[in-house]
Amino acid sequence: MAAPLLSSNQTAVGGSEKELCLLSLDGGGVRGLSSLLILKRLMEAIDPVNPPKPCDCFDMIGGTSTGGLIALLLGRLRLTVDECISVYSELSPKIFTHLHHRVNLANGKTQGRFDHQALEDGVKSTLAQYHKEPDTLLKEPESIGCKTFVCATSQQTGGTVVLSSYLNERRGTDMLNVAKIWEAARATSAATTFFEPITINDEGFVDGATGANNPVKFLLSEARDIWGEPDGHLEDNIKCLVSIGTGIPSLTPFGPSLKQVGKALKAIATNTEQEADIFRKEHTKLFQSGKAFRFNVNRGLESIGLEEESKWGAIKAATREYVQSEETHIQIKTCALNLKERECMLFN
Repeated sequence: MAAPLLSSNQTAVGGSEKELCLLSLDGGGVRGLSSLLILKRLMEAIDPVNPPKPCDCFDMIGGTSTGGLIALLLGRLRLTVDECISVYSELSPKIFTHLHHRVNLANGKTQGRFDHQALEDGVKSTLAQYHKEPDTLLKEPESIGCKTFVCATSQQTGGTVVLSSYLNERRGTDMLNVAKIWEAARATSAATTFFEPITINDEGFVDGATGANNPVKFLLSEARDIWGEPDGHLEDNIKCLVSIGTGIPSLTPFGPSLKQVGKALKAIATNTEQEADIFRKEHTKLFQSGKAFRFNVNRGLESIGLEEESKWGAIKAATREYVQSEETHIQIKTCALNLKERECMLFN
């Protein structure tokens, strides 16, 4: 195994110079495999022989829906990318097996089409596989290096809620002291009509895709709360910010029917690339200085549904074509160099 880029007490929080590395993972159902394959290539660009764990490269990993599940596996369980792909490949066929055929029930409520119990059992089985109790809290000791969070949506307020492994004084400890890893996985993955909502500490949650399918702005906000200067400034302390998508979606036009309008509005609300463009405009300096990177397959995934786990071959092929393109290859090499430079600063 390669030496970790960061030990548990080397999280770039000490001293006057901070060198923060941050990772954001979009939602996208089974297309989350594409995110993992891109991240795998990035880790290999750092060290082809012994690729590091993402938790040893990044100070904070955050995600939504599928990206949230991956964030938990990489950040909270500290898996390698290959281990995460293995777990993900085992979970997907189980959790995306149709359970219900009717979505709208007589009482007007929405019923999940897939078995939330399979997702819960799968996460608990993974915890056991990596020597953790099934009800292990999401919360971790402050000394642990990589901080992890997922985004979910409150049924009560409709707003995005961050569930984290660390204390953020802005939020307090209400959720921190009660939320379990499997509950966080269920909360961030409970997409409307996919999985049943979950209640944690008397509050109901569905997945965060509607408000935070691309959680990059929440990543920066969380990092600012933890490591920002007294005036809230953070950008100068960022060494490398990486945002990974699950494929650029196809355009969804507004149609004449209410159903078509609803479909178009949902597509707009969950459009991760639109959020990426806004973030890039608001933080131009980070991108122009080579400190921020956005990776997202630009073609080949737009027609693959969130639940179509049978199309893994197509996801792999489209992602391979993307990472091997000259533009992406250069970006990956530049991004990997940023991460390697901090490794040299810490260990030399």
